[in-house]
Amino acid sequence: MCDYSAWSDYFFPLYLEYMKNVKKKNGKFRIGITLYGLTWGGATRRVISLARGFMERGHDVKIIIVEKGQYLDNDTEGLEIIELEHRFLGHFLKNAPKKRKLDFSKYPLARYLREKKIDILMSGGNNAHLAAISAKQLSKTDIPLILRLSNPLKASLGQKQKLRRKIRFLKSCRYYPKADGFIAVSKSTAQDISDVTGIPLEKIDVVYNPMFTPEMMEKAREKISHPWLKARNKNEIPVIVAAGRLVVQKNFELLINAFARAVEKRDMRLIILGEGKRRKHLKKLIADLDLANRVDLHGVVPNPMAYMARADLFCLSSRWEGLPGVLIEALSAGCPVISTDCPGGAAEILDHGKFGILTPVDDEKALARSILKALDTAWDSSKLRKRARFFSVEKRDMRLIILGEGKRRKHLKKLIA
Repeated sequence: MCDYSAWSDYFFPLYLEYMKNVKKKNGKFRIGITLYGLTWGGATRRVISLARGFMERGHDVKIIIVEKGQYLDNDTEGLEIIELEHRFLGHFLKNAPKKRKLDFSKYPLARYLREKKIDILMSGGNNAHLAAISAKQLSKTDIPLILRLSNPLKASLGQKQKLRRKIRFLKSCRYYPKADGFIAVSKSTAQDISDVTGIPLEKIDVVYNPMFTPEMMEKAREKISHPWLKARNKNEIPVIVAAGRLVVQKNFELLINAFARAVEKRDMRLIILGEGKRRKHLKKLIADLDLANRVDLHGVVPNPMAYMARADLFCLSSRWEGLPGVLIEALSAGCPVISTDCPGGAAEILDHGKFGILTPVDDEKALARSILKALDTAWDSSKLRKRARFFSVEKRDMRLIILGEGKRRKHLKKLIA
């Protein structure tokens, strides 16, 4: 079993700093973590792991969501999940878009904060931050609010694709500084948000998500039934694996188009794990490129590690990321990695190209060349696994990574000691 409490050790001293004047109830802190819903993806998995960590330390934890989503039930077993309820707008919002549900969630969340059922609130991902900040303002309580900065702002919200994105970007720049604390998942993300919002860099704590656990090796050895990966040998057709939600951010269009170029030079297969609203679009693209027999939109699987361990290459094609856990999972499986050099922590994970190939964002020709190069390269899987261990809950160097210096750094080190 994973030592979730070790993970919470990275975060808990940061919480303590904002809870100096908060009294424990029966020797426990009551911690609330809010996010949109329990959907398949890295942000949800990180929040669940963090919640379990605080619970193992003996504290009460509530995961506060707008709607349940379709996360695997066994992963949420034993957790207290609170779905926000609207007193008057429930019927109106039942079939509303996600963004509208998030915007209106500030009202039931504010009511929940006024009931004083928690001592501190963490917003678990960027899409929940504005609602959490508004809810605290509406509640007029002094409950500390910490933002877990899971993605860079300029890339994720600053695109010119839609007016709504631009408005959300400007709101984020204005309201993020009103929170009480900030924990970024990578140095690049911290720098981006500091640049955009004006929050001093020394006030943003940077803590990598500790991903690697010994249990990962057991997961990598689990059997799978996919015909392209089952009982393979090195002389067979190479297989590339990718994983993530089928959304704009992950840019699987880039990967599929690059794969189409690469397959002209060498026969290969591509398996994409995950689900999302762009499935139909991607399926049409695959058909238009005559790749139906070579690309498999395989959907959600309970154990992506088993696929990575048997693949010849893992590819991340995102436009932006915070700290992409799938890269760490692939490295821990000993699988060679290609990633776009996107805003966020991908380059930090690969140590700027030492442990994988980095390619420009939205450059399908460069990605195709990198795919062919990676398949022709003899990779040392032991070195890849060693790199993954840097992101381990046992790694002492991972206990606290802070960009700031001075009194704040010394204070936090004392809290950890």
